[in-house]
Amino acid sequence: MSKYPLKIERVVEFEGVSTTGYYSKGHHDKNEFIEAVKGDYEYEGNINDVRHLYIKVSPSPTGGLLINYRKEPCRGSFPATVIEI
Repeated sequence: MSKYPLKIERVVEFEGVSTTGYYSKGHHDKNEFIEAVKGDYEYEGNINDVRHLYIKVSPSPTGGLLINYRKEPCRGSFPATVIEI
């Protein structure tokens, strides 16, 4: 289904205070994705919240990274399976 391995990444707010979501590069099966998130993290989510989007990562003016979710691919983006909290 994808050329990316299913590897769950946690998205955190500035300075890592709280989790705002999870993603994995590639458009993965939604059931496999949510089961992987539940297995790696203490998350009880709903499969209806899992989406296939594109992510573009940009440097932040304050030194971190900005993650921008997009419905369509654009220059510099990659496909991702995403769940936002």
